[in-house]
Amino acid sequence: MFRSLFKKSHVLLLIKLSLAVVLVWVLLNSGQLDFRSILVVFDNLDLFIPALVCLFLGIVISGFRWWLLLRATGNNIPLGTVLNLQLIGSFFSTWLPGAAGGDAIRGVQVFRLLKNGRSTALLSIVADRVFAMIGLISIAVLVSFLLPKAISPDADIFQYAGLIHMLAYVLIGGMVFGLVGIYLALRYSVIDYLPIKIRHYLHPFGVTTLMYLRAWPTLLLCLAVSVLATGIVIIGMITIASIFPYAANPQITAIAGVFGNLFSVIPITPGGVGVGESVFSRVCAELAARAAPFATIYFSFRVGMLIVNIPGMIVSLFYSTARHRKKADTLN
Repeated sequence: MFRSLFKKSHVLLLIKLSLAVVLVWVLLNSGQLDFRSILVVFDNLDLFIPALVCLFLGIVISGFRWWLLLRATGNNIPLGTVLNLQLIGSFFSTWLPGAAGGDAIRGVQVFRLLKNGRSTALLSIVADRVFAMIGLISIAVLVSFLLPKAISPDADIFQYAGLIHMLAYVLIGGMVFGLVGIYLALRYSVIDYLPIKIRHYLHPFGVTTLMYLRAWPTLLLCLAVSVLATGIVIIGMITIASIFPYAANPQITAIAGVFGNLFSVIPITPGGVGVGESVFSRVCAELAARAAPFATIYFSFRVGMLIVNIPGMIVSLFYSTARHRKKADTLN
């Protein structure tokens, strides 16, 4: 009984929650976070509602990207079904700290929908995450070119611009290295020299990769969609920031938002709570060369994300696997 109560996953969740509480406490004590001023967003609905629309559109556009990736692997699932799963997955990722995660929920549901091609469909979720990261870094690179004219003369831009460009180089290098590695592996039949069990596990990756390479125009479209999805979310964040009189200018807010979102992905705390706020606040403070409760802006962004994911909760309550499976069967 004792072991069942204190499983490793429960202990890890407790540690993450404790760390999140500590980070939020530090932000509050240092004046970087002010819970009371968050309420000001509800007094400025003329700005907050358009921001919420942007955040929601980011989720929907990301769902469209996943649908494209599914189609590229021959998994023809209705767009409406994919958007339903996207909303459900986003809800679980945002509202349930310590849960299996939105990606796991999407994986389970898409596995139930399909009779064939399940492995390629599951790997499309991994590809979707990769494209989401590409979108974040692409927006950061675009904004970094505007930073020198927008920041304070006393700010040190080089560390952030250099980090952004380094991330871009690593991303491009990783993609080139991966493509070359796949080509050489296929050219010289490297997989034939591996043990049968390993070949069995690698086979779905090889098949999925070949499908994506053949559908390269779709991948280019996914890249454009990723930039659009990330861009519209950042616009929503900038709109939320404009509600607060102490906010940095839009370019700095955009860069800080990208870094905040990147670091929130790291599973240090549930949903990156406290981590994203800390990074966002530090970037804003250093580039604007002044102190202000910048973490409040990012926390308000989190509140907005909680609100726009309420439709995902409603969809999850009424979602019928049997009904959507019938729709998927008509296309396959």
